[in-house]
Amino acid sequence: MIEEQICDFGIHAGEPYSKLPACFLNWMVETNHQKQAYAKSELNRREEAVISSRKNSNSPTL
Repeated sequence: MIEEQICDFGIHAGEPYSKLPACFLNWMVETNHQKQAYAKSELNRREEAVISSRKNSNSPTL
């Protein structure tokens, strides 16, 4: 199991990256924040979840 990263700065300090608003994660990436790798990873995880969900919803049911 992968250990969940916790934000350690700003108004979201103490919150896991998986719970942070997308706009905050995007801000981290756009400003080249020193912890932008965590933000990119979480945004990618969310994107993959959406893609997976869409693939599953298009599957025929029995």
